[in-house]
Amino acid sequence: MSDHAYPKSELSRASILLWTISFFLLGLLLILNHPLWQDEWQAWLIGRDSRSLFGLFHNFRYDGHPGLWYLALYGVSRFTGDPLALQLLHLTLASAAVWVFLRYSPFTRLQKILFIFGYFPFFEYAVLSRNYAPGVLLLFTYCALYPRKFPRRYLLLAAILFLLCQASVYGVLLALALAVSLACGEFTGHREYLSQHRYEFLAAAGLVLTGVVLSVLQLLPPADSGFATGWRFHFDGPALLRTFGTIWDSYVPLPACTEHWWNTNILSQPYLKLFFSLLLLAGSLLLLRRRPAALLLFVLGALALLSFTYIKYPGSVRHHGHLFLLLLAALWLSAEYPPALTASAGRGAPERWRRIFITLLFSAQLTAGLLAAAWSLTTPFSAGKETAQFIQERQLAGMLLAGDEDDAASVVSGYLNRPIYYLGPERFGTFVIWDQRRQSLKVPEVLQRARQLAARRRQDVLLLLNRPAPGPAPDLLPVRQFTRSIVPAETYYVYILPYPPGPPAP
Repeated sequence: MSDHAYPKSELSRASILLWTISFFLLGLLLILNHPLWQDEWQAWLIGRDSRSLFGLFHNFRYDGHPGLWYLALYGVSRFTGDPLALQLLHLTLASAAVWVFLRYSPFTRLQKILFIFGYFPFFEYAVLSRNYAPGVLLLFTYCALYPRKFPRRYLLLAAILFLLCQASVYGVLLALALAVSLACGEFTGHREYLSQHRYEFLAAAGLVLTGVVLSVLQLLPPADSGFATGWRFHFDGPALLRTFGTIWDSYVPLPACTEHWWNTNILSQPYLKLFFSLLLLAGSLLLLRRRPAALLLFVLGALALLSFTYIKYPGSVRHHGHLFLLLLAALWLSAEYPPALTASAGRGAPERWRRIFITLLFSAQLTAGLLAAAWSLTTPFSAGKETAQFIQERQLAGMLLAGDEDDAASVVSGYLNRPIYYLGPERFGTFVIWDQRRQSLKVPEVLQRARQLAARRRQDVLLLLNRPAPGPAPDLLPVRQFTRSIVPAETYYVYILPYPPGPPAP
């Protein structure tokens, strides 16, 4: 069937399959050249090293995420210990999300192609293997299944929101906004249908609430947690400025042209970023102003996401990207509301300006995505893989390994497939336990603990630092340093601390 047989906003099924395969193959090229960084290793190591499901939930209790992604990796790691399986699973989920978007979203053909190779779908939520790709797939699936006409499938939509709650804390916030906007739309526009299916609707509401409660129970940190423990309920001007600036970071994630470009933005001046963030927010509200249910979804979701950023966790670009996903979902669902749910006074934003606004946003996302892909092919994302390969090639992997910062050292642990002694919390391990035993030590304290470890174990210590050891240390032998890394914390300086130690420095 020829292309012109399809509506302007649709692609043929053959084109959808071709673009999805292209997305997967280009993503495969990138993941094969992408050294895993700490957050990617963390979930994989927890899934791989957990002996049971009970142990799995016990091990990720400090991470601040619900268990959907960990359960998936626990299952995959029963069959293989190769972390490439993590990346392939993640890329497959991202590709499935792209297929759903191409097949069911109401955007133009050009906008669809621009979007799928944009920064978030192509790099942050595809190449970087985190727990956010399942959330994107579930969000897009919800939008695709939200029907223009009845019968409404309340239980199916609720089941998707239940799973979305298990993807991340941002999934919980989006699921709540989607559920409330759906309920308000039904109460105001379809009371007769709702009355006829009230038991199904109540069961669906119970399922969503169950998903929220289960997620919150998993997100509650242990009493000795050392990760993101504070809350900000007072006024903090700089923090509020940064919070609103995340709108720009999410909509226009163009990175600065630096070696450590990740989590940066080309616009760094906070007041300029605030100004353009407010413009983008105003533009988003104008696009949705004639679709009350979609506008409600966007307002509720934006309030929830921005409040969480201000009150609890400032986050990074991957977290802020959920603001962009929220706008996308609101625009997608706004096309699904029939005229009866549209404000009666006039039309919505002129289609031409709507198309220009969305196309410009997607073009900025595409530029950022292509830059991220190109730079990740020329510079290692983390130096952990190169460090581990050097240790193996020099036959040093059998030595007693000790690491300075456990989050960085865990990357080398993952690639070596063996535990490392973490000097901050003073314990052996693979994945990081984000408790209060963790300490950031100065280099002299690191060396002192490493010497004590060598004395206790009566062994030479292969020491991994994330910074060069300053000054002379006669008992510390430099081996190699690895400093090419997009992630600034994941550079490594390798030393040998022999036992017995040499004479103390004068």
